[in-house]
Amino acid sequence: MKKEKIVAIPAALLMTALLAFPAMASEKIEEVTIDINAVLTDSDNLEVEADVSDDGCYVDEISITNEPNGDWNDDTKPKVKITIGAESDYAFSSGLSKSDVYLGNDEQKVTSVTRSTSKLYVYVTLQQISDIDSEYDDEDYDLDVYDLSWDDSYGGVAYWEGTEYAKKYQVRLYRDGDSVGSAYTTTNNYYNFCGSFTKEGSYTFKVKAIRGSDESSWKESEPKDVDRSGAAAIYANRNAASAYYGNGTSGSGSQTSGSTTGSANGAWLRDSNGWWWCNPDKTYPVANWKQINNVWYYFNQSGYMVENQWILNNNQWYYCGAGGAMVKNQWVQTNGTWYYCGTDGAMLTSRMIDGKYYVDKNGMWVQ
Repeated sequence: MKKEKIVAIPAALLMTALLAFPAMASEKIEEVTIDINAVLTDSDNLEVEADVSDDGCYVDEISITNEPNGDWNDDTKPKVKITIGAESDYAFSSGLSKSDVYLGNDEQKVTSVTRSTSKLYVYVTLQQISDIDSEYDDEDYDLDVYDLSWDDSYGGVAYWEGTEYAKKYQVRLYRDGDSVGSAYTTTNNYYNFCGSFTKEGSYTFKVKAIRGSDESSWKESEPKDVDRSGAAAIYANRNAASAYYGNGTSGSGSQTSGSTTGSANGAWLRDSNGWWWCNPDKTYPVANWKQINNVWYYFNQSGYMVENQWILNNNQWYYCGAGGAMVKNQWVQTNGTWYYCGTDGAMLTSRMIDGKYYVDKNGMWVQ
């Protein structure tokens, strides 16, 4: 039998041959687009899905990094870590940063990005829980806004009622049919517009309720007609209104929007008849004043907090405004007449106010 000749190739020559044919380089992934969908399936269960629309990569894992032990709070913004893997023959570019990651929702924000050759870790902050759609309501919810009104104490604070299903509201001010400023968003059922009463005119406001992607129709208030002096008086109340309500979206009068708020000194409680204050010993004030968190409130014969009402005490008149707080250092309009409450809250009579306005013996501003 003829033997085949075996030719030995030197190792150095073999290595040279291999180096002449390098492995094919991986294709670089320079940017990533992620579509994230979040749904509340229960008050304590948030489900998050994500997809990438770019070639060469896929969603490998999703985790929520700030998941609570119990229910989600409406104002919490969930934080999500999304791990994206690179397919074979692909690799993430060494220069890929968070500015190269795009999201399909403007309310979501990329906070940071880290990477390896085959993995990209994207950290995203979602919109707050109140703006995320839910799928656990047992019945169809009705978004509605009603009982739109202006307060009687500050003059320029808008009020309305909404259903329990509303997560937030949009509100906008109008003068003589034209919008004044922008549309504002608030989680409260009031908004402070005192600083926008800069001239005479017929003022109205519109408001709508919002829950996720659902919205009610706009509702419009009755007009509030003010002359030049009336507008100036409301504008003059802007700082006092801001001290209590904030500039619109928030304020110290939070007891008017929750069911219970309090401290070691007692607690605000509410039932179908109104607000009342429960002392630590379970008693409550009746037909008397009580100072709570440096604010004075008056409670009637049944123990309920008085709102938008004059109180006669020791031959002096005091006014409890919207939210129940005693009004101080500001004008109050009731039944079309302006009055002024001084530093101690008592209505002033027979004197000049700020060197410009005179109130008579009954406290009425004489125009």
